[in-house]
Amino acid sequence: MKIYLLLTIMILTSGFLGANPDIAARIGNREYTQAELDEGFAAYKEYRRIPQDLSQADSQALFQKYFDEIIAMNIYNKEIAERGISLTPGELEAEIRRNPPSGVRQIPDLMTDGRFDQQKYELALFERPEFRLSIMEYSRDVYNYHKLLSVIRAEAEIDSAAIRRAWMREGHSADATIIYFDYTQLSQIQVEEDEIRALYEQNLDEYLRENGRSLYFVRFAGPGHRASQGKEAEILANSEELYARAEEIGLHAAAEELGYELRQTPYFSADDSIIRGIGRDDALVRQAFANPVGTLLPYYQNTMSDIYICQVADQVAEYHIPYDVERAILEIQARSLKRQDHMQSLVQDFIRNHRSEQYLSAAESAGFPVIRAEEIRLESHIPSIGHVEALNRAILSSSESSFTPLIENHGFYYLARVDKLRMRSLKEWEASKDQILDQALQTAQETHLDEWYLERQAELDILWPPQIRHLQD
Repeated sequence: MKIYLLLTIMILTSGFLGANPDIAARIGNREYTQAELDEGFAAYKEYRRIPQDLSQADSQALFQKYFDEIIAMNIYNKEIAERGISLTPGELEAEIRRNPPSGVRQIPDLMTDGRFDQQKYELALFERPEFRLSIMEYSRDVYNYHKLLSVIRAEAEIDSAAIRRAWMREGHSADATIIYFDYTQLSQIQVEEDEIRALYEQNLDEYLRENGRSLYFVRFAGPGHRASQGKEAEILANSEELYARAEEIGLHAAAEELGYELRQTPYFSADDSIIRGIGRDDALVRQAFANPVGTLLPYYQNTMSDIYICQVADQVAEYHIPYDVERAILEIQARSLKRQDHMQSLVQDFIRNHRSEQYLSAAESAGFPVIRAEEIRLESHIPSIGHVEALNRAILSSSESSFTPLIENHGFYYLARVDKLRMRSLKEWEASKDQILDQALQTAQETHLDEWYLERQAELDILWPPQIRHLQD
């Protein structure tokens, strides 16, 4: 903790303790006037030897840092009080000897050749008791903060066994040559209509829905951007005429009488956002389910200026999404499944007809991609393949110069030869573990300290100063 923080907080806490209508900021139950903030900020800049004539952006950034440090003081002081943390005279004296305050390092009498002299400093502490006491009093709060932070850091724990496993795993890598059996490359494999239909029938339950509705509708195509006002008025008049007549005799009869094509949508559910034949409109779906069969729905115009006159046509307890609606997706699925089946047969023949030492040359002759990858780890993404954990695990589990078992992943197949295997040993761990565990503990301590601080800050009721209030959104 820097000494200037103490100077800042002393300024901020010395002048104002009562209620004031001109409150500019608040941290918990401590309130600050703008005058206090400005005075403290000026002292903050002076101590840090920062020019007073900063740009607005730089001044705001520095003021944010300044106020953040005031928040930190508030948090630390509260925690010190709650935990009853204080240094004994012996601890405080040891601290000032071990860590001379930054202000003391600038005293000319304690320098040799322009540099702070630790021996002169310790001699002054020994020979001049009043100097030692003044430094102790001056530094008491700073070292209380140090002790608090040390106590909080000490709460962090690490799992040395887990760290060892992670370290061993990080050092486990391999280079491999991989035969990639990619069914998507079998472009010659296509599907017939009966195969697509068969896939639909086999999975009919997937297309079953409950509580379906359908709509009758007549569509009046929008006039388009280049249409005359007369054309637009004509479309509007025709649609209004049909709507008015439908209110009298129903949409079916009105459309027949006036010579308009009446169409019916496929069934849809309340969870759908698209009504096939009309388009995407959640409000129209809600209206269809909010009204009984036979209801003429309100006049509807979509974003393309098409006008629809709609009536609730029917409702059913169950329905299947029609084959024609799903056909495009079904074709892709059927083609993919057929190619996967064909690739499976090719792979089986490949393994049956070749010995492992022939795999690579046979794969290249057959046109199967052969990919060479280095530094493969469990989490690796291999170029052209991606992240396939089963493949990575098989490579890392196989011995050098051997092939992995055949790996299948979502219809893709892989055979990999391990070219080089790297593994860390327990002997290497023993040689490095102290440094590794120390680093892991330091990281865990700093993470714990950061999390503790953010939790405490979140508990504070903070009114940010006007000059940085807009930066907190």
